[in-house]
Amino acid sequence: MEKFTRETLWRVHIPLLIVQVTFGTLPPFSKLALKYFPPMSVVFFRVFSTAILFSIIFYLFKKEAIKETKHYWWFALFGFFGVAVNQLFYLKGVSITTAVNAGILVTTIPIFTIIAALLLRKEELNFVKILGVIVAFSGVAFLIDFGRFQLNENLLGDLLIIANSCCYAVYLVISKKMLRIYSSFTVITYVFIFSSFIIMPFTIPSLPEINFSSIPLEGYLALLMVLVGGTFIPYLVVTFALQNTQSTSVAIYSYLQPIIATLLSVLVVGELLTLKLFFSAVIIILGVSIVTFAEIFKFNKVLARIKGKIT
Repeated sequence: MEKFTRETLWRVHIPLLIVQVTFGTLPPFSKLALKYFPPMSVVFFRVFSTAILFSIIFYLFKKEAIKETKHYWWFALFGFFGVAVNQLFYLKGVSITTAVNAGILVTTIPIFTIIAALLLRKEELNFVKILGVIVAFSGVAFLIDFGRFQLNENLLGDLLIIANSCCYAVYLVISKKMLRIYSSFTVITYVFIFSSFIIMPFTIPSLPEINFSSIPLEGYLALLMVLVGGTFIPYLVVTFALQNTQSTSVAIYSYLQPIIATLLSVLVVGELLTLKLFFSAVIIILGVSIVTFAEIFKFNKVLARIKGKIT
């Protein structure tokens, strides 16, 4: 993990906070949009509109040349795991499970990211990083109350949300390869271009089911929030942050999402700020800080010395 400096504050930590705020808008607005649009059509609009937007900006302002033909295959692989299958699983899962279950299961992303990084040998894992994930996870468990998880007819939806978490974790780990060669904007543009072709056969058949004239304004606004707030902005920013830090560090920031979602409900809906939220926030932030500030507090060196004395 890189040291916490003014540069990493702007290149890593603030972008990751923006990602969690914008991703935090996805579950409620997705649920609202799904009242008026079939799940596969929402995936179609998310991926195709974002791909078009990225492509326009890329070809007008960026135009970074691809160095080798085989790199296109890597972009296609990233699109498969990070956008296409990931979003197909998530939107379908959200449509047939409860919001509580979805919110709980998404918190498995950092755990799957650590497993993927370990199996693929893409990053160095250590006790401090694993400790930080465990501490943050315990804070999330306390906040969202895992006892509310319902194992019933929603099982298929739950499994799809878990599959979504696995796919996104793999994407975070393997996409580092191309981010060492190309700018983050080039990578995410090609990722969405390829993913738009991958989802086409699964999503286009759902479009004739939409009765556009009967959809109220709130349905279109909810879809717009899903497209911009829940897709374009977070994918752009998370790819930028991923270029400047490790995938496990990016993943652990997702544990801030329940705090942000709850705070938004306090500010927007007027819910009460509780002691439970306060203590959960302290635990989660502590876990994230252990990973973020490990270098500053020299945790790894201290542990190495202790290990040396024991052996």
